[in-house]
Amino acid sequence: MTSPRIPRRPVVTAAAALLSSAALPRTAAAAGTAAAPGVSIHVSPRGSDRAPGTSARPLLTLQAAQERARVAARTEAGPVKVVVHSGTYHLKKTLTFGVEDSGTAGAPVSYEAAPGETVVLSGGRLLRPTWQEYRGGIMVADIGTGLDFDGLFLNGERQTLARYPSYDPKAQVLGGTAADAISPARVATWRNPATGLVRALHQGEWGGNSYKITGVNEDGTPQLEWVGDNNRGSGMHRTHRMVENVFEELDTPGEWFYDKDAGQLYFYPPEGTDLASARIETAELNELIHVEGEGPGKPVAHLAFSGFTFTQTHRTLFNTPYEKLQLGDWAIARTGAVYLRNTEYITVEGSLFDQLGGNAVFMDGYNRRNTVARNEFSHSGASDVAIVGRPDAVREPSTWDAFRKTIDDTTPGPQSENYPREITVSDNHMHDNGQFEKQTSNVHISMSSRITVKGNTMHDGPRACVNINDGTWGGHLIEDNSIFNAVKETSDHGPFNSWGRDRFWPLDADDATKKRYAKLDVIETIVIRHNRIRHHSAWDIDLDDGSSNYLIEDNLLLNGGVKLREGFYRTVRNNIFVNGGAHFHVWYAESSDVIETNVFVTGEPYSLIGVDMAKSRPVIDKNLFWADGKPVRDISDSWRAQGLDVNSVVADPEFSGSNPFTDPKNLDYTVTDDSPALALGFRNVPMDNFGTPGTPTPPPLTWQAAAPIDPYEALAEPLWGAPVTMVYSEEVKSSTGLTDYDGLVLRTVPGDSYAYQQGLRTNDVIQEINGTKVTDRNSFWRPYTKLPAGSEIKLTLWRNQAAATLTVHKPTGVETVNNTAGTAFTGTWGLSAGRGLGDLADDVHYTTGNGASASLTFHGTGIEVLGEKYSDQGNVEIFVDATSQGVVDTTSPTRQVQQVIFSVEGLTAGEHTVQLVKLSGKYATLDGFRIRG
Repeated sequence: MTSPRIPRRPVVTAAAALLSSAALPRTAAAAGTAAAPGVSIHVSPRGSDRAPGTSARPLLTLQAAQERARVAARTEAGPVKVVVHSGTYHLKKTLTFGVEDSGTAGAPVSYEAAPGETVVLSGGRLLRPTWQEYRGGIMVADIGTGLDFDGLFLNGERQTLARYPSYDPKAQVLGGTAADAISPARVATWRNPATGLVRALHQGEWGGNSYKITGVNEDGTPQLEWVGDNNRGSGMHRTHRMVENVFEELDTPGEWFYDKDAGQLYFYPPEGTDLASARIETAELNELIHVEGEGPGKPVAHLAFSGFTFTQTHRTLFNTPYEKLQLGDWAIARTGAVYLRNTEYITVEGSLFDQLGGNAVFMDGYNRRNTVARNEFSHSGASDVAIVGRPDAVREPSTWDAFRKTIDDTTPGPQSENYPREITVSDNHMHDNGQFEKQTSNVHISMSSRITVKGNTMHDGPRACVNINDGTWGGHLIEDNSIFNAVKETSDHGPFNSWGRDRFWPLDADDATKKRYAKLDVIETIVIRHNRIRHHSAWDIDLDDGSSNYLIEDNLLLNGGVKLREGFYRTVRNNIFVNGGAHFHVWYAESSDVIETNVFVTGEPYSLIGVDMAKSRPVIDKNLFWADGKPVRDISDSWRAQGLDVNSVVADPEFSGSNPFTDPKNLDYTVTDDSPALALGFRNVPMDNFGTPGTPTPPPLTWQAAAPIDPYEALAEPLWGAPVTMVYSEEVKSSTGLTDYDGLVLRTVPGDSYAYQQGLRTNDVIQEINGTKVTDRNSFWRPYTKLPAGSEIKLTLWRNQAAATLTVHKPTGVETVNNTAGTAFTGTWGLSAGRGLGDLADDVHYTTGNGASASLTFHGTGIEVLGEKYSDQGNVEIFVDATSQGVVDTTSPTRQVQQVIFSVEGLTAGEHTVQLVKLSGKYATLDGFRIRG
């Protein structure tokens, strides 16, 4: 794929020789400035490693400068500066720094670009190819065999590895995808499929899944080796997939292919390219700078890097092992262009990270009080800044492969020093990450403590801009950031995302026990304060699975809202929600959640899925709701009767700026001194100091009506005393952790129900019945109603985001099922849901067409057909096993619902079919059946 420029610069390849140190120039003498303590060592592509290292006579290589800096750090009292002058330094190997490179608080060591000069550290090499015409505009050059690169740059711009489908800058996912990318027919056209690489989305669109092609199976499909780039399994999306590094797919300008065995580089240059003068570079090194101490007790300290352009590193997607991180969704390659481990007081600032193959900055294990500030991160292959502890710091860690169902160690906090803490990521412009890996973010935090992410502008990435993989160990501050255009290629996520699947979450325990253990790992509150976040979907801040101990305040949330799922101790206060609301998904009992003094600029402030307010008992009050004069849903007498929003009001918040309903570009939501929000305790949120000055701002709001919910799919019908629905929305899908919309969801399972007695639980999803896949309600009910009463049923469930099996028994006696329970309809029928008239499941099917019919096949000895009687009804004819049972008059001067309009007993035990046919009247109505086993 192509990518924006890196600045034009002189191209000079530095020699790699390491020479012994010479005299060290003092700053005053070297720079010709006023006397100052410390030493400056100068490096230039036009220098010599035999030179003294002054500004007039600089060294040639960074390695030589490093040797002299080490001597100076030992022998000089003041700071040591390595000043690097303009040019491109193609590194033949990673610059490695150890304890001997450390400075001190009073005499730090720094490597910095000379003021006003462009200094590029490249992980590739400058090629000097002699091009020849191959065919059809494709050029070829012999560059030597055995090179290891998977990035090619033309005049500083990344080119596209030969791929199918061809790169499309307008395509939302992976630059273009195709269902037939690795079909047998396509594979058959490739001379050497084993060069191929497959990039795809995870089957649930939870990031990416990538593969190496190792051969071809007998059926013509490729043999795939998964690289492990997702913590939730290797299921490949059926359509969002592409293949690259296949010679036969080299067919579009900008594409290239390197035949490693033959040593030939093939390139289809973009139109107008002058290859004779073009600069061609590779991407070969995974890391440009590697800083590693000997351990937490002997770190590298007080070392800084500033003013550089870091570019052209190898993609780590296919050449570095992945590690699954706790119970978050992430797997990660522990590497980056700048890699830090066992360090303290390391600073990376004022630099450009441009078009890297993998992560830009990676802090691994013990790192303390490091700073990443005032940089631009552009088009990273993976994440911009990843801050990740080591598993040995975690007490009783769980993984998706090995859940811990019990806790033996109840000691709070970490058990070793191998984790980052007190790290600051501030004032950076971070954009267009995840060019190759799709489980990525601008800032990723895992197994860390007290990480500050402040004043950054973050936008345009495939997944969250800020991701907290687990609750260990909290204390983070996310503040003053501007975040937008996130989750562009994946789903079920927010611009800020977190998981809290810590020790308490996988337990086989009641909610009270989970609450007692919830702060074992997230021992300090995570604060999300004063950020401007804009999303294109349901939630700006996504506190997923178990995320606990959060304070969310003073945020401007545009076009989305906040999701709280399965956790404890979340406070959401003094935020402004614009065209978004609070999504409450699957709450625990006694959650200790607080939602107060917020301003909701929306007609739909709340979305509840799997929540029993009487059990969770949150504090929800003193909020203001405004929908530009239109009704506000949920703020009803029944809602307030539960003690919720008792003191809240529906009123105009009186913004001092323009009306957001008519001015979607408005970014000023200051309320006036007369605002009723202030009387509720709301405090004005400062509308400045979001993000980094001079960087882009969020796009306008999109005031569009929410997608209508299909009443048939959303209908809650009875199953053994528990309401079940189809997976009717993205919110329901997210609340269950499903990868698709198949199955029936048990919304709640009362403790006194037959469903509970049989082992079903709230939020279970029925995916199979006796081996038959359940996609919708009919695919469940039609085989179910044909089973004898009391028979054994094997269910496959989706429970707690994992497959489970359960053997249950169909009840004996009389069972009532709804009109939606597998009924076959002919003719034109409608569904009337939410009638409020006392119907079974509050719904009926109805028809106005004479001759229209409804039939149910069941196993039993009798059945009652339930319908409605009213003055607008007429005659219906009933058939049992295709034999007429006569005509039934369903008229009545008054409306009568849940009426038995036909019954029969004494049938031979077995399978039968009952059918209702409309003969006359305006309507015929069907409400359900009572089946006698």
